[in-house]
Amino acid sequence: MHTRNTEKRKRILLIDRKLETSLFAALEQEGCDITVCESPQKAWGFVYPIRPDVIILHLQHLSSEDIYALQECLSLADGVPVIIATGASRNEAFTKELRRVVPRFLSLPLKPNAVREILDDLNLLPAIDGSDLNGADNSR
Repeated sequence: MHTRNTEKRKRILLIDRKLETSLFAALEQEGCDITVCESPQKAWGFVYPIRPDVIILHLQHLSSEDIYALQECLSLADGVPVIIATGASRNEAFTKELRRVVPRFLSLPLKPNAVREILDDLNLLPAIDGSDLNGADNSR
């Protein structure tokens, strides 16, 4: 069984008004340390102490309230990658405009390996090889 070195666990700030349990479980399965906050406004107190590697913002309906939350999230990110997780769909032009601002999306419900793929894309998961397993060399 492969286990990840705990020193390499990535810190995720998940901003979600109604905790999306499948997203939380998928992040946990990838070995991430997850801090959950219900709004970007409340997240200001967490960003600097935990220094997340990525911020995931769950947008419920892509409403004006969600767009405000995204703007606030981008302000607090200060260079930290932001991922939008949403099951809501709007017209193609609206989604295209959102992708200009935040190019990484997780579609809900999650597809198998979706979290792994997006974290790999951001180089946030260590490679599973012999040099990364609890300090042991099992690369043979």
